[in-house]
Amino acid sequence: MEFDNIGYFQFDNLLQNRIPMVLVVLDSVDLSGWYNSLIRMHLQNISLICEPHNAVTSVQTKKLPSHFAIIVIDENGEKSPPVVKELEKAGFTNAYYVKGGFAAISLERQQGN
Repeated sequence: MEFDNIGYFQFDNLLQNRIPMVLVVLDSVDLSGWYNSLIRMHLQNISLICEPHNAVTSVQTKKLPSHFAIIVIDENGEKSPPVVKELEKAGFTNAYYVKGGFAAISLERQQGN
């Protein structure tokens, strides 16, 4: 069983409750149409847009405590798992990826509505 990934329910819950975290965005994922202006503002404040090869360095420049929540999302869930592994190697203990990426949570969201 994998414990380093989350699905739509967990992801949405983190955003709806405006939980402090960094959202590492690896592709052209745009969630702004899903949420009201308050959540969109939260998304803007927590999002860190970068490429997989510089994601760890980009997170490290934030000078976050090692236990700070980090969520990684990409378009289809292929690029995020290796980034989370690298974040864990760098000492971040609370890093997760969105399983299946934006495509999977979009489908889950549609099925839930």
